[in-house]
Amino acid sequence: LDDVPAETADGLSQLLQIAGTGNDADPEIDPAFLTTRSALEQAWSDHAVCDARAAAAEFSASDEGRAAMAEMDRIQHRIRDLETGLAARPSGNLAELRLKIALLSLDGQLRPEFEAGVLADAMRLLAAREKG
Repeated sequence: LDDVPAETADGLSQLLQIAGTGNDADPEIDPAFLTTRSALEQAWSDHAVCDARAAAAEFSASDEGRAAMAEMDRIQHRIRDLETGLAARPSGNLAELRLKIALLSLDGQLRPEFEAGVLADAMRLLAAREKG
């Protein structure tokens, strides 16, 4: 976000401060966002189970380990598809934007591959908020 003009960054900062307070006037979240969150949680849970299975089977040293690793790869593709779909879905309000940012972040930081899209989404919400 280093190349964002100062005025835009100030507006985005204000929007994200508002988004972080939970004071959104329209806290209704589109069920598609909630479905994606549930699907991501399930996929990460499945990935952890496969990882444990692969480790117990000594990873690529056995057929069972290789099968578990192949399943982990399939799950990673599913996670990537879910995240890409979420990133492309416009947030309709600050509650959805907060959820999107949380799901597309790693260790509390929005992942770089999603910054531009989330910024555009936030700026669209900010413009709508300023219009009233």
